[in-house]
Amino acid sequence: MDTLKKTLQQREKPELIAIIQHMLRQAPDLEWLLTTPLPAATSRKSTIIDPEVYRQKILAAMSTGAYQRKRKRGEVQRRLTAIKAIADEFAAQEDYSAALTIYEVLVSEVIEHFNDYRDEYVAFSVILMGCIDGLDSCFAGEEGNPELRLRVLRTLFAIYRFYIDSGMDLDEDIAGLLVGNTSPEERQVIVGWVQDALTQKATWSSGEQYEILLATLERVS
Repeated sequence: MDTLKKTLQQREKPELIAIIQHMLRQAPDLEWLLTTPLPAATSRKSTIIDPEVYRQKILAAMSTGAYQRKRKRGEVQRRLTAIKAIADEFAAQEDYSAALTIYEVLVSEVIEHFNDYRDEYVAFSVILMGCIDGLDSCFAGEEGNPELRLRVLRTLFAIYRFYIDSGMDLDEDIAGLLVGNTSPEERQVIVGWVQDALTQKATWSSGEQYEILLATLERVS
């Protein structure tokens, strides 16, 4: 990728335009990238992202799994990973608001449609787990922005709750993130989310993990 980047940097603007035009003829579904802000070294740290643009691309990526041929196995994961990579690049450039907007949509749509495409269990799990580090970066990088930090915590808790309520193993220590670097005020908000999850848990669930998290939050606070 670095070699390709250097090659493109050496091209003149008319050549780059011609390259893009030829690429779009072969992959017209990439045209949306020309209409949305993308991370770049010169970007300001206040890029406005339209979440609906990403929601539509995420849904389109998911639906490819229902029609893909065997030779395209893994296409859903590839497309979703490409979208997540945009969020990762925004986060790396400390444009945390833009990154979070994409992470939020990606997490919410994957969770909502997780059971609609059962063959994509692995792909969806990889994407959800892959978002955690990026979300943690957004949280750590915005110490003075309580509103954005709360959005990050809400998204992390959504992943945590989805796995707990689904009875699936959660390899990442989200509970540790929800407790470790949060303020007393943030922990009180999380307590409310955990209590709500306990009241709505499935009848087969003991709720033990929620109770452990709740006790930890209350002890630290």
